[in-house]
Amino acid sequence: MSFGAEELVKWKEKPEWFDRIVFDEYERLAAIGYTPKQIAMFYKIPHSDFQWYYDLVGSPLKYHYERGQLVQQAKEGITMTISAETGENVTQAQRLDKLRREVEFKNGINQIFFGDID
Repeated sequence: MSFGAEELVKWKEKPEWFDRIVFDEYERLAAIGYTPKQIAMFYKIPHSDFQWYYDLVGSPLKYHYERGQLVQQAKEGITMTISAETGENVTQAQRLDKLRREVEFKNGINQIFFGDID
């Protein structure tokens, strides 16, 4: 199934509520694990409106959401790596190995289904 260019809806202009979002805070909310629906509620934005803009190709909402999750996971991974390097903390080494497998699995799935789509 292929989509024509006329079927792609890309991010062109920001909605009137966009300036309410503080992106450092937004990324932290994503890192904690809040869903886009919950974040929309936090900023008092109708979920359907927020989700529509979130799903657009090139959406800064999606970019910052994924960035928040990535930064937090990376910070945790770095901390685990430092703890595991000494070999004294076996639990951290096991957690790091599990995190690495999860990241590799997720990256593999994304590459298979989405390829180089951004």
